[in-house]
Amino acid sequence: MKYNVKYKNMRKKKREIRSIRENYSRGELAKEILKGLVVGGLIVASFALPNLPQVFSFFGIKSSRDRYRMKRAIDSLQRQKLIDLYEKGEEMVMEITEKGSKRILKYKFDEMRIERPKKWDGYWRIIAFDIPQKYKRERDALNRKLKEMEFYPLQKSIFIVPFECRDEIDFIGEFFNVRKYIKYFLVKNLDTEDENYLKQYYNL
Repeated sequence: MKYNVKYKNMRKKKREIRSIRENYSRGELAKEILKGLVVGGLIVASFALPNLPQVFSFFGIKSSRDRYRMKRAIDSLQRQKLIDLYEKGEEMVMEITEKGSKRILKYKFDEMRIERPKKWDGYWRIIAFDIPQKYKRERDALNRKLKEMEFYPLQKSIFIVPFECRDEIDFIGEFFNVRKYIKYFLVKNLDTEDENYLKQYYNL
């Protein structure tokens, strides 16, 4: 069985999996295992258990200590219902659950940043939103995320950035269930004073 992640624009690049030999903080290994199950937006269907040879190979695990850590992390993911373990023929299968897939989206959301191209295309991206008061919590979270991603606040509920961000805005809007209230504008010229300031602000 495979589960399609809804946000197709996030499927463009296969994430490079970090080696298990690096140091992990508490809970970080389980997070990396979940991410490792997601390849190009699809869930890897199965790994043979209980010895987990494919998992160990996937993460470059060789030592008995690392195998023990991996098994503990998998046990934790199963208890949280982020993965399922079940029999299929003569194998046990490990598969990410819908809850686990949503957790992956949360990780992607937390790590999302706007990429700076080598050369600016000369256009400004303006993000404006008018979100009803009943969604105040989502509106405040959207404001915080845009500031975290270094969008410049022109006015209340109006942000600007010089780099491509449509996919990221779509993802964030869907994440908070407020996409229909967000408008995206592509603008060539701004008032001279504002444009000069923003060029300096973004080192353009």
